Amino acid sequence: MSDGRAIRGSFGALSVEEPFPGVRRRTFDSEGATVNEYGFEPGARFPLHRHPQEQITLVQEGDVEVTIASGLAHLAAGDWMVVGPDVEHGITAGDRGARILAIVVPRRAGATAYMVVE
Repeated sequence: MSDGRAIRGSFGALSVEEPFPGVRRRTFDSEGATVNEYGFEPGARFPLHRHPQEQITLVQEGDVEVTIASGLAHLAAGDWMVVGPDVEHGITAGDRGARILAIVVPRRAGATAYMVVE
């Protein structure tokens, strides 16, 4: 994309993976970032993990509890959080489930290029 081109698409057209029970993921990569859309069933969780990239999490629907090194943070629809590189973090959906965007910068080597620590 460095030549001025633009790309576009739809999350609905991307294949769905289920990396953990009740957690669905759709992913695409740009030149510099990995963008993940996650759908969480009520109470579903993405376990504690870490990766060498920064992660920006945007809650689109529902609410989540984010576990990070400094404790717990509750995020509702419209809230966001930035987690720095190599910081352990995990996400658990609330009673109504949740939908989030997780933007990982710089781009990951692959969808599973993180280390689960629990």
